[in-house]
Amino acid sequence: MIALSGAAQRQSNLIGGEYLPIKIDPQNSDGLPIRSVILMIHNGAKTYVADSTQMQTFYQGANIFPGSTFNQNIANMALRRIISDDRVKSANYELYSSNFGSPVIMVYNINLLAQGEMKSYDGKKGIAVSGKGADFPMIIETNKAELTFILNGGAGLFNENNAFFGHGTEFTQGNPVATDPANMGVRFWGEAYVEPGIAGIIELGNSNIYAYGALSGLFSGRNTSDIYSHGATAFADFEKLYAGLLFTKMGKQKNKTLSLSYGRQTFQLNDGFLISKYSGSANAGDRGSVYLNSRTAFNGAGLLKFNTRRWSVQGFYLEPEGLFMKPSNNTSYLGGYAGYNDNKHFDVGVAYINRIAGAGNYYTPDGSIPQKGLYVINPKLWITNIAGTGLFFKSEYAYEGHSNANMGANGWYAGIGMEFKKLKTRPTLYYRYAFMQGDNPDTERYTRYDPLLTGGLGDWVQGIDMRKVVGNGNIITHRVQAKIFPSKSLELSLDYFHLRADTYSNIGSLAPLRELKSKQLGDEITLTSRWFVSRHFMLLGIASYGIPGNGIRDALAQPVKDWASVQLAMFMFF
Repeated sequence: MIALSGAAQRQSNLIGGEYLPIKIDPQNSDGLPIRSVILMIHNGAKTYVADSTQMQTFYQGANIFPGSTFNQNIANMALRRIISDDRVKSANYELYSSNFGSPVIMVYNINLLAQGEMKSYDGKKGIAVSGKGADFPMIIETNKAELTFILNGGAGLFNENNAFFGHGTEFTQGNPVATDPANMGVRFWGEAYVEPGIAGIIELGNSNIYAYGALSGLFSGRNTSDIYSHGATAFADFEKLYAGLLFTKMGKQKNKTLSLSYGRQTFQLNDGFLISKYSGSANAGDRGSVYLNSRTAFNGAGLLKFNTRRWSVQGFYLEPEGLFMKPSNNTSYLGGYAGYNDNKHFDVGVAYINRIAGAGNYYTPDGSIPQKGLYVINPKLWITNIAGTGLFFKSEYAYEGHSNANMGANGWYAGIGMEFKKLKTRPTLYYRYAFMQGDNPDTERYTRYDPLLTGGLGDWVQGIDMRKVVGNGNIITHRVQAKIFPSKSLELSLDYFHLRADTYSNIGSLAPLRELKSKQLGDEITLTSRWFVSRHFMLLGIASYGIPGNGIRDALAQPVKDWASVQLAMFMFF
């Protein structure tokens, strides 16, 4: 299936034009974009990166492409196709990512048979075949099908000191879940969740067409009052509940795929600037998971994806799950994306998003504008490893208009960074400027930027404290990040955010900040640690310190305190 000879590059920290960050677990990565695909060939003592000819053959056989979306069952299906080659002894894949919710790098490792070595075929595997618990979570695996258990979970402890800068009551006015908001002093609580379920994929005859899907429930709770809500709580509901069809080996070169799916599933556009997988569902209030953010599946998501070697086209319908699901109020989006990814340096594309339903409004000095009718045009340019130096550049722009109202808002970011690939701890430095326009009350046009479903720790949570009070509309941020990777399983990062408003008029924000006296919103410093203790367990630690600027201080009665947050959580993925 795969051409296994030819020119190749020797393995290093920089593999196939990619600088590998932290190794992550596949079970927690469903729905994330695939930034690049790397094929490693292990032949005895030699390890090589596949060349372009070998990659083309890989695409034809495995049908996994840069620019597509990661799904664990589909990735495992591709792995079985690789292993079926008579020259392959074994194979596996690894996932790498630079942040929570960032697009992933897929590395397939192919181990060749030695000269004269005979290939052994495992046949069926899994608990249903062996009767051994050691095969968990695999129920059964054959050459044409896979059925696995899902068992995800997490538990965390959270401490807030002077939350909301000591003014939680003022900042949570009108928030229906804020029954006991934190104010001055310490608020400490714990959260936990477990998600059991099943997922599978099966080839329909010998058609190269696969049916796939997943079903899971999620049980979450907290032990006492969190930052918003009073008392202990527990909640149970479906999480994943979707089905899809995957058409592979399409076209003359058999290097195209088409997938269609619908149901409760995750989705993310790029790195979450407009649509993050972590914004698919609400987790606050009675759901008891406001910080663990255990629920990520959209209430309804219809996805159509076409992929080939360098090009991808997507269509999506998304209905996020809110806390109070009323059919007349449900917001939903319809959109599409077309992109080009050369699997080396360039990842470019453009998205179009339309809010087609929802009862929400944008508020202006003279009234309101319905949110239904909003449309967004969103081009993207990402360049990695520029001229082989480790330099990278990321930028997106979003123009927001309205089909039924006079609206025109702008949001964009530009970031530049350097990955020092020759140093042992692989340090990375990154600077990003982000602009989210505010409304000018002296003009007829409404110009306040709507961040839509932005999110993702490490990408678009622009300060875990500041985000809760200033949001991502009418805000300008300077971000500086320093990051090291002491090992494949450990990441340490330090972030500094400086935040200011674009305009003094801030209608649409939280109550105390609707009319600013100063544009200086504040600063935040965050230390984050991600440690994959093993393949199935990850320990997350966060310490953050928020300092209010004059824009916040002048809006509140004194005293206005600095805000300190500490979080420690263990996550499980099966």
